[in-house]
Amino acid sequence: MNPQEIGLIDSRNESLWNDLNAINSIVVKTSTDTHYSCYSENQSSTIFVPVKNVNINSFTHELLHILIREKEIFFGSSFRLLIESNPVLSNLISDELLEHFGNCMDHIKMLPIYLELGFDEKEFIEDYNVNKFTKSEVNQLKDNFKLGNVHSKNATDFFIGKYISVKADANKNIDYSEVLNELENLDSELFQLLELCFGRWKKMPLESKSLLDDDYRTISLEFYQGLSDWAENKIFI
Repeated sequence: MNPQEIGLIDSRNESLWNDLNAINSIVVKTSTDTHYSCYSENQSSTIFVPVKNVNINSFTHELLHILIREKEIFFGSSFRLLIESNPVLSNLISDELLEHFGNCMDHIKMLPIYLELGFDEKEFIEDYNVNKFTKSEVNQLKDNFKLGNVHSKNATDFFIGKYISVKADANKNIDYSEVLNELENLDSELFQLLELCFGRWKKMPLESKSLLDDDYRTISLEFYQGLSDWAENKIFI
């Protein structure tokens, strides 16, 4: 499939497409799925385009995932390897959360580039208008997070997932300040670990300019170590 011929490339993303193809072989294929997706291995990538949804915004979103990879930034896979090496944390943090967390971290870096290219933030992601952490979900979390000295594995997983969903949300018209305060009140130590990770990631340049700059390995390692210390001596069911 030629993306130019079907309207997936215009003046906004043409340079991005050309630059990526200069160092990465990108194949575009149709898919019966309803969502765009991308698979990369070595210097090859495949973008899957839903047959009934030719959308330049979603296509550019996938190109930006490839761009993050070409910058050799692999937070998601680095964090996953660390978690899987730890018997406590690998039992606590689900595969779904690992995938979600890494994807959201990519989105945090991708969105500013997407906007600089001239695209509309409302089209960055399909669930733009969806509230990522509702009051009812807050109440559900508060009811299940901890009973006495026992923490819920599922609720802890939910806590981390909801935090990063909020921080990665492209819709800045949704006010999450109250629900974030609820998270901090529920477990300030875990909340601060997430805040530190997010803050460092947000400031990390895509291309390091100084030895003093954070890199994804340092951020993922220190976040992992913080989670390990937080989970130590706690009981999870």
